Amino acid sequence: MSEPPYHIGQRLSLKGQLCTIRYIGPVSDKAGEWVGVEWDDTTRGKHNGTHQGVNHFECRSSSPTAGSFLRPKQPWDPSRTFLQALREKYMPEEAGTGGDIVYFSGKQAEEIGFEKFSKRQAQLQGIHVLVLDHMRIRSDSSDAEDGTIEEICAHITDLDLGSNLFETLDEILDIAKLLPKLRTLTLDGNRIHTGPEHGTTLINVKSLSLSNTLLDWHEICAVASRFPNLVSLTAASNELQAITNQTLPCHLQTLDLSSNKFTALSSLSPLHSLPALRTLSLKANLITTTGFPPANLINGTNLPQPLSPTLHTLDLSHNAISTWLPINALPSLYPSLLHLRTSSNPLYSHLTTPSGAPLTPEDGYMLTIARLPALQTLNYSAITEKERLNAETYYLGQIAASISLVTTAGPEGVEGVKAEHPRWKELVEEYGEPRIPSTITGAAAKEGEKNPHSLAAQLLTLTFHLASPSSFPHLPPGVEGEWTDRIPKSFSIYTLLSRVGAKLGVLPMELRLVWETGEWDPVMRGIGVGQEVEEWDSCDEEAGEDGKTEGVMKREVELVAGTRGVGTVFEGGGGVVRVERREGTT
Repeated sequence: MSEPPYHIGQRLSLKGQLCTIRYIGPVSDKAGEWVGVEWDDTTRGKHNGTHQGVNHFECRSSSPTAGSFLRPKQPWDPSRTFLQALREKYMPEEAGTGGDIVYFSGKQAEEIGFEKFSKRQAQLQGIHVLVLDHMRIRSDSSDAEDGTIEEICAHITDLDLGSNLFETLDEILDIAKLLPKLRTLTLDGNRIHTGPEHGTTLINVKSLSLSNTLLDWHEICAVASRFPNLVSLTAASNELQAITNQTLPCHLQTLDLSSNKFTALSSLSPLHSLPALRTLSLKANLITTTGFPPANLINGTNLPQPLSPTLHTLDLSHNAISTWLPINALPSLYPSLLHLRTSSNPLYSHLTTPSGAPLTPEDGYMLTIARLPALQTLNYSAITEKERLNAETYYLGQIAASISLVTTAGPEGVEGVKAEHPRWKELVEEYGEPRIPSTITGAAAKEGEKNPHSLAAQLLTLTFHLASPSSFPHLPPGVEGEWTDRIPKSFSIYTLLSRVGAKLGVLPMELRLVWETGEWDPVMRGIGVGQEVEEWDSCDEEAGEDGKTEGVMKREVELVAGTRGVGTVFEGGGGVVRVERREGTT
């Protein structure tokens, strides 16, 4: 095939590289006729259709190197009809007995050699998946005239025609309509015109993939309309930035828009019209925000209507989310949300506590769970009741710590922090409100002369030490076996456990905190663990000789998880706390 009659939109292949003709004519100061092509592989070209400042054609791709100018006479690769491709790949004249394994839409498909087909009288009996991508297939009406396709492909349910030389949707549908049991159709990598709004429809196809076709949203909807009973649609890698109000089939349940260029969740507002939508993938986009005014989301006023009231699975992984605002808004935007993916967002790589101490991604996932009360799985992991308890108490402690840092700003500052955390009120109702210092008058005076309303007077100085460092084999870098921390007396024991857990990189409920009071108590002989001393008076202190006492032991107080403020536990300005790892949690 050296020099065919060219036309705009024509699909060709040169040395295995697919391209689409976008221009035919002269080029600036170069002599003769030229053919301007857009390569499917955008790294193959040299420009985007502009030469020496003159724009000769527009590329579908935004790549600056998708276009080239070629001389018309080229050694173009020959095309095939559907039947030719089928016979060449699945029924070659000189075939072995079979057997490379290929994968199609995540399923294993077996490539069957000639012997099996001859036994089945050249029919694809028992074979349900055909993979004919990258076969340079071009439509030929003669294929459909003698009924051969219908006979051979009577049992095919999945067909992959990706990256071929089709130019219109109808060319593909003329083939697909001959497969009576077809349920899944993959057209990835084709460059097609959608054609008229009304044409052939395939009512049995439930799943359609249009990834890397560079169709815009209007065209995607036009293609999808030919499959009125569509349940699953994939339109990844199409450089989409927003969607319009064109509708998709009303039965659609799963929509994959990954690897596009969406920057805000509000770009997906038209999906509200899909009454059956359950699963949405926005993986590997550029999402940073909801697209709605942050003040509305914080104040809870003029909230947008749900972007999808029926959606229960959302994938936001590998985006550009760097603040909690989009996460906080998810219950309002997707009120039925149960399953979420948020991994590999910048948010989780630079988290800190209110005082500026770094947090791990695991801490971030705890804070994500706490912000979304109905969530059942996060990043494919089921959320247990214990994990939710740990996450919510830890989150409540973080909010309390934030509030303690803004009390100098008065009630407005405190209320501002609370407004940034939509679950504050709900968590307080569940676990009790931490006591937050309401005023701070300035820097503390010298020790022993503290103003009772100063920040220093509201803090405890606690020294923590690990009872058994070997019980914590994966301590974060820089964490040693002993450290000192200043803790607001208003913190609950829940919050204290969360703070220590975050420092050690373990869940709060895996820890046991014991206050070592430094005082001693007598040990009574004959009284076992759990038994009570019914009577005691001062004369018992001298009962060593008659066997009533065994000796003395250090008095210790376990800090039991709860909403009790730590300031009501410790006497004076602080104490020493032993940190243990509960058995069975390492």
